Amino acid sequence: MTMLMKATRTCLLAALFLACGSMATAQTPRVADGFSMDWEHLTIEVRELAPHLYFLHGSGGNTVASIGPDGTLLVDTEFAQVAPKLKAALGKLGAGSVKYVISSHYHSDLTGANAAFHEDGATIIGQDNCRLRMTQSRVSALDGTTSPPAPVAGWPTLTYRDRITLYFNGEEIEGVYKQPSHTDTDTIVFFHNANVVHMGDVFVNNLYPLIDIASNGTVYGYLPVIDAVLARIDDNTKVVPGHGPVATKRELKAYRDMIQTVRDRVAAQVATGKSLEEIEASKPTREFDRQYATDRVDGISFTAIVYQSLTGKRMDWNRSANDFKEV
Repeated sequence: MTMLMKATRTCLLAALFLACGSMATAQTPRVADGFSMDWEHLTIEVRELAPHLYFLHGSGGNTVASIGPDGTLLVDTEFAQVAPKLKAALGKLGAGSVKYVISSHYHSDLTGANAAFHEDGATIIGQDNCRLRMTQSRVSALDGTTSPPAPVAGWPTLTYRDRITLYFNGEEIEGVYKQPSHTDTDTIVFFHNANVVHMGDVFVNNLYPLIDIASNGTVYGYLPVIDAVLARIDDNTKVVPGHGPVATKRELKAYRDMIQTVRDRVAAQVATGKSLEEIEASKPTREFDRQYATDRVDGISFTAIVYQSLTGKRMDWNRSANDFKEV
């Protein structure tokens, strides 16, 4: 082999190595933002959505705060450890005492600080099932792990079945439950005068959803709930997701269409008797992974979650290995 041929071969191998490395990097899901456990150095992001209405986020779910002469109303309170810094951020905004907390659903990354605000006098509001779920031990349908009930002080003390309306700080605030989607506890909160809607985890912006099948969550429930919201908002509405940046109607519609596309692809293959492994090999999330895949739920994980929702089959999930097996 001549020196020129050796040099050429070396260059080709190096190029192949770099190309493969780039492909592997492209396929590695990004780390999901917004879930910091560094409580000491945690900062609270604050954004004004409308006069007297604010978006706040430290770690966990997104918070919306109505601040005015009637006091303060919150939608979601994030992890329990966020409470001191969330209270400090509200104080800097001139917030009065928190009178109400509306929980968009029962998960602890959105209700963890409920107890801290209830102990200060806040009334916790949630859909009927939200209180029920918080009083019970919870078993993950994905990995079988069990979580204890939420602290009693964080449970909703005012519940509703389908709809609740509060007139607070000159705002009409409407909480709506339609049907199970992310869970069977989901509340969509409309701030009608401000043209803002908080979606809870029915919408997670730039993330694949994690459907809580153990709490009657179902992939088929997402579209009717999202479609009902789309029918009530306009291009100027600020759409607050459970996680991720504040969005627009167009971004909510794109998320909805992504779920339908993946669901329909998986359902079509389930109908022909294909296994989960065969369905995963077809890459039903292929054009969406760049935007929505993270270390929390990547394309393979979302495919398996949709498969489980459609078939009712129990899956064991090894998160560290990103490996699903039917039981």
